[in-house]
Amino acid sequence: MGKIILLNTPIGNLGDMTPRVSEALKTGVQFAVEDTRVFKDLLNHIGVSLQGKRIVSLHDQSEGTQIGKLIEMARHDDLYVASEAGSPIVSDPAYPLVIAAYEQGIKVESYSGVSSPIMALELSGLPPIPFQFHGFLPRESGKRAKIFQNAGYGTHIFFEAPTRVEETLDELSEILPEAELAVVRELSKKFEQVIKLKAGEWKERKKEVNFKGEFIFLFHKKEESAAFSSEIRDLAQEIVATGATPKQTAKLLGLILDRPTKDIYSEISRGKRQD
Repeated sequence: MGKIILLNTPIGNLGDMTPRVSEALKTGVQFAVEDTRVFKDLLNHIGVSLQGKRIVSLHDQSEGTQIGKLIEMARHDDLYVASEAGSPIVSDPAYPLVIAAYEQGIKVESYSGVSSPIMALELSGLPPIPFQFHGFLPRESGKRAKIFQNAGYGTHIFFEAPTRVEETLDELSEILPEAELAVVRELSKKFEQVIKLKAGEWKERKKEVNFKGEFIFLFHKKEESAAFSSEIRDLAQEIVATGATPKQTAKLLGLILDRPTKDIYSEISRGKRQD
């Protein structure tokens, strides 16, 4: 019985091809790939002959019909799986095949290589832990907005199409203007670009971006500061009643709760008016 072997191919610079992946491309016989034309171009570019190789497609539209066929291929000989670039698992269609392989008792291996989400995280200058990779965002604006609104503490990594990235980041700038943002384009390629900014600055600075090529954007959301509860507001008013000014009290609580002094002052004032 063969194995299913996941090949992590270069995301742009062919110099990132690992010797292990390169050897697999030369000696392997069976390949399941996202785009057969792109894969054949890759083999030609690195001087690997197509003779004797069996190359079949595996993409989102073919999953239902191809999985059984590919499992049968792997029963007889090693089956190498590759995407157009990078990992065949991350935002690419190999995941159902891997699940089916485990269900059928077929061994799965991975020949590692460059990972675009990790490379983007390295270049972003954003805190690396914790991070969450989301893949491509939904096309619908409302669904994107919900993801941004519900994002928790940490760094969040997204793929986005060049035709939608401007609109998507316009939305992010309005929903999370204080988030730290990094926009990364054309990783490992000639026109690689990394721009760091506050999300709220995006609309002013997006003229710096050439909206062509492959995009990843990342944003970091800070930990939520402590809520200004009714108990805290009551205590603040007691302090004011002993002689401290509202501004002094607001400044102290702002430092403790990591919130703007003006917001605390408004809370104290609102509670006083309610009384």
